[in-house]
Amino acid sequence: MGNLEVENAREEIKEIVEKCIKCGMCRSVCPVLRVLREEQFSPRGKAILLEKNFFEKIVYDCNLCKACEKKCPLNLELCNAFINARKILVLNKKEISENKEMIKNLEKTGNIFGIVEE
Repeated sequence: MGNLEVENAREEIKEIVEKCIKCGMCRSVCPVLRVLREEQFSPRGKAILLEKNFFEKIVYDCNLCKACEKKCPLNLELCNAFINARKILVLNKKEISENKEMIKNLEKTGNIFGIVEE
């Protein structure tokens, strides 16, 4: 089942990022790029990496605010591509430790912070 899920996620990513025209309009509204100031952290940079089938932890460096989608002249759903890339990393057991901790907290306490309500 995992391989099929990975392939479906890859296909969904490809359908989104191959339409990107690399115009850079998304760069001006990305809060992550504003802080980190390196192209690979921009939505365009991540789209280029994903288009080349480079699935790395950098997709977690997105707060999924969808500002890039609102600015995109093609209305690409880049956040869906980033979510699918995260899914691939999780299915391949390559997600970041913070994500693993968040999932463990959710399963254990019902919230991502691990806070037990009184």
